[in-house]
Amino acid sequence: GVAVHLVCATRGEVGEMEEKYMRGFNSIAERREAELRCAAEKLGLAGVYFLDYRDSGMPGTPDNEHPQALAAQPVERVAEEITGYIRRLQPQVVITFDPIGGYRHPDHIAIHKATVAAFEALVKTGEAPL
Repeated sequence: GVAVHLVCATRGEVGEMEEKYMRGFNSIAERREAELRCAAEKLGLAGVYFLDYRDSGMPGTPDNEHPQALAAQPVERVAEEITGYIRRLQPQVVITFDPIGGYRHPDHIAIHKATVAAFEALVKTGEAPL
């Protein structure tokens, strides 16, 4: 009975995918977004939202330095966006990746840092879900 929302920073556009899985899709990002939305529907999520950053790829790759890559963004800027979603969606619980991003993915680490910063800012103002 609780509304579950997912805020996703990127569409996972960096990487490779076999051509047979790309049929009907113009890009990896389009395919991955479709997969995510399908899974969200099956799970009964109330909403899926994107921050529209670019996938940073794996650690140490040139994709980490792309100007729109999540890993290249200031934590404070991303945290402000997440704060906006927390204010709008009013969640009872906020969940993010662990500090090492599960498997050290730069985007997972970046979103962890930004989400923690957003939550801490909301605690200071008394707006955080507790």
